[in-house]
Amino acid sequence: MERVPAVFIIDDPPVNSAYLMRKQMEAAGKPLGEKDFFTRTYLLRWREMEKSAIIPNAFFKKLAGWAVTEGVKGKCTLLACPGGLGFLDDKVAGYSGEQLKELLDIFRNDITRNFDITPEILTHTLALALKTNQLLPQTEHEWMALQNEETLTDYMAKGLQVLKNAGITATGITQPCNYRGDFGLYSRAVLAAEKRVNKLGETYYFHDCNSEDKKVSSKIMLQDPEKNEYVVSIVSASRADEPFWYTLYGEGDPEKLADYYISKDGKSGRFIDLLSTNSPLVFHAHGQTLYSNGSEKGFLSLQEVIRRMNKYLSSRIIWMKIGEFAAWNIRQQEKYAGLKR
Repeated sequence: MERVPAVFIIDDPPVNSAYLMRKQMEAAGKPLGEKDFFTRTYLLRWREMEKSAIIPNAFFKKLAGWAVTEGVKGKCTLLACPGGLGFLDDKVAGYSGEQLKELLDIFRNDITRNFDITPEILTHTLALALKTNQLLPQTEHEWMALQNEETLTDYMAKGLQVLKNAGITATGITQPCNYRGDFGLYSRAVLAAEKRVNKLGETYYFHDCNSEDKKVSSKIMLQDPEKNEYVVSIVSASRADEPFWYTLYGEGDPEKLADYYISKDGKSGRFIDLLSTNSPLVFHAHGQTLYSNGSEKGFLSLQEVIRRMNKYLSSRIIWMKIGEFAAWNIRQQEKYAGLKR
């Protein structure tokens, strides 16, 4: 039986974007509301996360080493302008020069062993005016939905260029929160930005989640085989509010939370449902939901998930970096098209 890809996605590093976004919007006189399910469930106590506004470098070092030991692969965000606090290729408030160098060394030398790195454009908190480098009183994701293709391309290219300046080639883009605009336009902007900065014609972005269907496929949004140009929309098969959100303030039961993905006996859970259709196991977490305000309970739960995967699913899956998975999707489509012909 052919093995199916497994891809683990980590959003938001190196800062606690959930905390900083709310702090900055409140400071701008536009506090985020408390009516939506996500905020009511997870973020009414956001001020308690002040101590973990910046996640320690040592945590990412530990996470990278563990992933190599266990063979876990996927994608990890590295915000080009974390929380709008400054650019990685210059200065970032909250980091000394030595700490910023250490962070970049960890991502260049440790994280990249098993993860592709993408920007999560640009700040993941408030939108940034590129001409002035000033934060705007509007969330980045809401602002993006109002922009034209040229502006989006410039914005994405800025994130890619900052990472390139820092010694990291980002082969795709991660969208913060959500995008409520035209995905055709968005896909063209991703491709144009990658071609401009990294001379890449084959790229991807991460935005969508599908926690309902037993068969979950990523989607090729743009393709021109003659030019070898493709844009793949990577889809996580986890719910958007992945289970580690319950550890955000240092609480939660790591073993019980792991059950969402795979039960202790390996007989049920989201992964079992997906494997019943030979669907890829693409799932995600966030820096702050793994760090869990310093308790690392989300990370402990992730480790339990992987222990169970290793015990019950190792013969069924093959771990891939997200760029490898994007290429796999392209090959699968070409294979299918050849069979149809």
